[in-house]
Amino acid sequence: MFASNPFAGLLHHASQWLLGFALVLLTMAAGAALERRWPAELLQSRAGKRFNIVYAALYSALAEAVRPLLAMISVAIVNALGGGWIVLASRGWSAVASIVIVLLTIDLLEYGFHRLQHAWPVLWQLHSLHHSATEFNITVTFRHHWFEVLIKGCLLYPLVGVLFKVEPWIVGVTSIIFMFGNYFAHMNLRIDLGRFTAWVNNPQYHRLHHSNRAEHFDHNFTQLLPLWDHLFGTLWLPAKHEWPATGLDDGAQPRSLLGALSWPLRAHAAPVLDQPRAAHRFTAQQADDHGGQDEHA
Repeated sequence: MFASNPFAGLLHHASQWLLGFALVLLTMAAGAALERRWPAELLQSRAGKRFNIVYAALYSALAEAVRPLLAMISVAIVNALGGGWIVLASRGWSAVASIVIVLLTIDLLEYGFHRLQHAWPVLWQLHSLHHSATEFNITVTFRHHWFEVLIKGCLLYPLVGVLFKVEPWIVGVTSIIFMFGNYFAHMNLRIDLGRFTAWVNNPQYHRLHHSNRAEHFDHNFTQLLPLWDHLFGTLWLPAKHEWPATGLDDGAQPRSLLGALSWPLRAHAAPVLDQPRAAHRFTAQQADDHGGQDEHA
């Protein structure tokens, strides 16, 4: 239908983007309310949050625009490799097991790709846009370079289709879990999970991954479950009062939306010189500054 009526196709994708971005805004608004009530860092810039939200709109629009292309590429890859090697059940309690299997598989793939993003210079040039945020909050969730959508859509996610033959609703459930987990991990929220801190990715655990302090570099890569950091020796278990400043070690940030979109060129980036990260901006002092437990040390 859309092939014979390009305008209808464009309208469909526009409506999909509007609906999706409305849900993004609602989720960010709910998260921002919690951040105001229990902030880890005080006096964050409203301008910075607005920048991230506008960039999220562009990012999601670009993702929606390339979705049909990525779907075709994914199907081609899965078919070429004889996809669906393992058939997963979709009824009863067996469906719960299928959800867990798909969730663990995607989480492991995300962990591996995330490590490559920090290890390979080409991928880091893209991923460093996400780490350039000097104010860590829920609006940073979608502050990824748009080209990463193409890379993951063509190389990472088709692997799930190659491995498993599974009902779409199971993939949908795992996607929702990852989506809300991703929002939660990026929140400027002072929350102490106690013994469960290393069980699920959370604001303090992931904040250390975004830290601009050298001792925190290359730790806490997980997307959802710190299990992978445990297994592969990249876990840094934060101390109770360990809430470090975030951003790149050189303080570079995009000056504009164009700078964010063309971030790998770094022509539109500049160090942040007018936003001192004073200790009073945090609701607790770094009293136990070196108390993080590096499990692989």
